[in-house]
Amino acid sequence: MKPLFTFKFIFIAFLTLNICYSQGFQEIVTEDIDDLCNGHQSQAADLEAEMVVDQMMAQMQLKRIFKIRKCSKIQNAFATMQKDENENLAPYILYDPTWLKSMADNSDTDWASIGVLAHEVGHFLLFHTLNKKGSNPRWEIDADRFAGKTMAMMGSTLEEAQSMFANYTLKEDSRTHPARNKRLEAVKTGWMNVNNPTKNIILNENTPERDVNPELIFNRYFKEMGGLKNMGQVKQINFKENISEKIGDRKGQKPLDYNYSYELSSNRTRIVYQDQNEEYLIINNDSLSHKFLDEEKWSTGAPRIGTSLDNDPYDFKRSIRPSIYYYFDDFSLISNPEIADYRRRKTIEDEECFIIELPQETQEIGDLLKKGKRIVLTKRYYYSTYTGLLHAIEEIEKISFFRRAQIKDSETRKTNIVISTYQEIEDIIIPSIINKKITLLENDIPKDDETIYQERTLSDIELIKTSNSESTNK
Repeated sequence: MKPLFTFKFIFIAFLTLNICYSQGFQEIVTEDIDDLCNGHQSQAADLEAEMVVDQMMAQMQLKRIFKIRKCSKIQNAFATMQKDENENLAPYILYDPTWLKSMADNSDTDWASIGVLAHEVGHFLLFHTLNKKGSNPRWEIDADRFAGKTMAMMGSTLEEAQSMFANYTLKEDSRTHPARNKRLEAVKTGWMNVNNPTKNIILNENTPERDVNPELIFNRYFKEMGGLKNMGQVKQINFKENISEKIGDRKGQKPLDYNYSYELSSNRTRIVYQDQNEEYLIINNDSLSHKFLDEEKWSTGAPRIGTSLDNDPYDFKRSIRPSIYYYFDDFSLISNPEIADYRRRKTIEDEECFIIELPQETQEIGDLLKKGKRIVLTKRYYYSTYTGLLHAIEEIEKISFFRRAQIKDSETRKTNIVISTYQEIEDIIIPSIINKKITLLENDIPKDDETIYQERTLSDIELIKTSNSESTNK
C-alpha cells in the first residue's frame, strides 16, 4: 500500500545522523545554533521542507514541537536542544539541504523516509531529548516501536514499516544503538498494536485492574470527546474565558473578575486581556511576546510589573494560559501511550477516576551557575471511570532557586484543575466550567492563606476546522 503522500518526498532521511547506523538524536545544549553549523550562519528552512514536515505531522495528527533551521556543509541532520531568547530550552532540527538531497536520490521507498521521520519525532514525544544523555538502545527501541505504530495508523504494511531498516547493518548492540533484529522486532510490536490487538477489552468502571492500561483510557477519552477524526479536523479554537478568583479562605471577600479572549492552536496561543488593553502571544508553548492593543510592534518576554520590575516569564505564561491549554498537546497520547503510566483509581470530587501519570518534565531558566531556577513538573490526569472524559488535572512543580550553582531556596506549587461541566459543539465535547486551585506548599504543608481559588467559565466558543475552513459557534 502506498503512503498517503502523492508528491516526491524529499526528506528521505530527515533527522537521521546516518541511516545505516544512527537513527537517533544528538543532545547539544551549550553551543549556539551557528556554532553547530561549522561556523556558517544558519538559515530559515526551505518552504518545501516546512510544508513536507507539517503535512507529515498533520497525517499523524500530532503537533510539531520543534523548529527547523538549514545548516549548509554539515553533511548531516540532527535533533538538538538549544536555549531561546527567554533562556528556555527549545527543540531544533538542523539539516544540510545538499546532504538530504543525496540521501533522497539513493532511496527506493517513501515508507522508509516516513518511518525515519516518525522515529525521530518519537524521540521528542517520548521526552528523550529532555534527558541530556544522548542516544541509548532502550530509547531507540521505544522510538522504533512508536514509528511502527504510527505507520500502521497511516496504512503501511508490516514490510513497508520495516523498510526503514533495509540498509541498517548493525548485528550487535552498540553503546548507543540496538542490533538490527531488535529494531525490526520493535517496529513489528508497534505495528501489531494497531493491526492485531491481543484481546478486545471494554473499559468502564467494572473493568478489572489487571486489564486497565493507558492506551485503553486514551482511546475511550478521544471516542467520548467526539472521535479522533472529528477532533483532528480542529485547527484552532477561539473562545472567551471569565475568571472569578479568591485568595485564601477569608470570609466576605469579593471575588476578582478577569476576562480573556483566546485563539488556541497547535503551535500558538494568542491572548487578549481587554481589561488591561494588552495582548500576548505564545509560540510553541515557549517564546512569549506582548504589546498594547493599539500598537503594531511586539516586545519580547512578559510585560513589566509597573514601570520597572520584570515579570517572571515562566510564571506569567502559566498565569495567562487558557483552561483547555492541553487540547492539542494531548493528541500525542493517542499515538504514544507508552509515555504514560497507569496509577490505579482515585475518587476526586465524588467522581471515581483512572489515574494517568505523564513523564516528569525538567526545565531550567536562567544560568544556574550564576542565577536561575530549575522546575521539575509532575502531571497526573484523572479520567472518569463512568464517562471516560477527563475529570481533573494535577500538576506539582518543585522549584529550586540557584545562585552560583548552589540551591539557595526552593518551593513546591500544586495546581488542581477540576472540570465540572462539559458542552457539545459540532459533535465535540468541550469543557465549559472549570475550577482551579493553586497552593504553595512549605515542608509539604499548604499555605492556605495564599491559596488561589478560581472558577473559570468558557463562552463564545468557535471551532475552526481544516476540512472546510468553516467555523461553528456556541
